[in-house]
Amino acid sequence: MGVTPKQPAANPRPLPRARYRENLPRHLIGIARHLQGRVMRTLIEERGHPALRMRFGPFVSLLWNQGRPLHEIAGELAISKQACSQLANAIEAAGYLERQPHPQDRRSKVVCLTARGRQLARQGGALIQQAEAVYAELVTARRYPRFSEAIAVLYHGLELPALSLDATRAGPHHSVALLPLLVERIQRLLMEAGIRRGHVGLKMSHGQVLPFIGPGGGRIRDIAKIQGVSRQSISAISQDLEALGYLSRSVDAEDRRGVVLQLTSHGTALIEDSVAAVDELDAGFAQILGVTALGQLHAIARELYDALALEREIFDAVDRAPLLERLAASLRQQLASGDVARLAALLDCPPRTAKRNVS
Repeated sequence: MGVTPKQPAANPRPLPRARYRENLPRHLIGIARHLQGRVMRTLIEERGHPALRMRFGPFVSLLWNQGRPLHEIAGELAISKQACSQLANAIEAAGYLERQPHPQDRRSKVVCLTARGRQLARQGGALIQQAEAVYAELVTARRYPRFSEAIAVLYHGLELPALSLDATRAGPHHSVALLPLLVERIQRLLMEAGIRRGHVGLKMSHGQVLPFIGPGGGRIRDIAKIQGVSRQSISAISQDLEALGYLSRSVDAEDRRGVVLQLTSHGTALIEDSVAAVDELDAGFAQILGVTALGQLHAIARELYDALALEREIFDAVDRAPLLERLAASLRQQLASGDVARLAALLDCPPRTAKRNVS
């Protein structure tokens, strides 16, 4: 069933900016992005799939059992037939897809996985299971099943397409493999809620930028790093958002070649409307999961999100700024000018004996 919007609860809420940063959709989106990035890097760098792209995943995951018409896949991915056809062309060019005559209608075609496509799906499934083991360790094996079970209940409650990849063979109701498609639906629901509130120019791609504009703005280089895409891609999206009046762009004082993005008043209004949309989504999720299970999902998703240090480079840098400024002022008062220069050099070039932190 779909999500039925409800009025937000009467309990006091955090300020919109804090609520925008700390909410279940954001945490799930961050975890899904981490999962996809982890699997993609291994497939590209170690499994011989250099032509693989992030957007291929949901499409390929729907084709394990049999070939399907493009219009069915477009409906399940909630994209236009034209966009679905373009995506199929890209996957076919990479060698993972082929078109065959429809078994019941010889005049039409179905898309099927090639042998290489099936190999990709098997390898991806195994890597997803490895990632799931890591996630379970981070939040404890006792609590993790509550997280994965809640994900499965939400997934089926929103009537998302059934998957049958190897990743879910050991138990499709207990696999984080469902998360990427669930997150795509969540993002679309939030976008549609924003459009209903008057933000008619919103696109799915805008979600790659807007959530990462912190209190001190957002740097294109940092956003591109988090998303695992090129600076040019993030720059193009930010220019689109600037044209719509949500962002302003300025030269980065720390890197004259870089750009800092700031929310305009129109962008701030979008943040406030997005918080209201998150509350509506939570109310719908409570109908599917129940209040207790939803609360557990909130808590475990936040714990996993924090353990993975997702997006920390954007927000923590701003949070630490006042402390660092006070520390610098105190040191300047206590040290001679030559000592300040030597300290700066030491901080910039740590001793060779220092151990590297390998994530």
